[in-house]
Amino acid sequence: MMDSGHAILIFASIAIAVALITMIARATFDPRSRIWGRLISRGPSDAPPRVALTFDDGPSSGPTDAILDILRDENVPAAFFVIGRNVARAPHLLKRMHDEGHLIGNHTYDHAHWGGFAGAEYWDQQLRKTDDVIEQQIGVRCAMFRPPLGIKTFWLTGVLKHRGQTMVTWSAKARDGVTTTVDEILKRLLPNASAGDIMLLHDGFDPHSPRDPQPSIDCLRPLIRSLREKGFQIVRLDELIGVEPYAKVPAEV
Repeated sequence: MMDSGHAILIFASIAIAVALITMIARATFDPRSRIWGRLISRGPSDAPPRVALTFDDGPSSGPTDAILDILRDENVPAAFFVIGRNVARAPHLLKRMHDEGHLIGNHTYDHAHWGGFAGAEYWDQQLRKTDDVIEQQIGVRCAMFRPPLGIKTFWLTGVLKHRGQTMVTWSAKARDGVTTTVDEILKRLLPNASAGDIMLLHDGFDPHSPRDPQPSIDCLRPLIRSLREKGFQIVRLDELIGVEPYAKVPAEV
């Protein structure tokens, strides 16, 4: 029979293991957690209230065109975290984003779902390859990066620190990268909208997860108008968080 001392030791060990697993999970998946290193998940809550719209996974012919049309019509600046592979397929859309005053950020070259758990060499290659294809098209180097699925690791934050790039996550998520509806998107973003929010939507296609982009398109105009009716000013991401929009020189690790 197990004595009380052994039982206490086992329970204590289990409690420590659970706490450690919980900490690692939070550090890896919580978009606000800075356990692995520096990141920005929202802007200041100062008045007047401001928010930023950000889009992931583009550029993709069709949905990106439609979203750019709406942003132009509504006179709204946005940030696009682009996939390098998609840039290579639709460089004209990257140029249009840049020419129309939107911010371009790095979202890896392949958007591999489990690549997030790879080492520093993988991350350096993914960031560098995407930066290169962006610079070839519009002549700037990305200063901001958003990890696919928000997965962060010690290796990733280390590479970003050496490269001088800022990780930007989000404080409000449309969850439109999967099957959803316009009403569901608006319910996720509008009722709890607050000053400093970085709102995450999607304009493009994740190479590994096909989806219907129409709700992302159809929600945008009512989202913009509702935010303005609530008194929010929609500004570009770099203005909201006070980070330089692009790197001054190519980064070297």
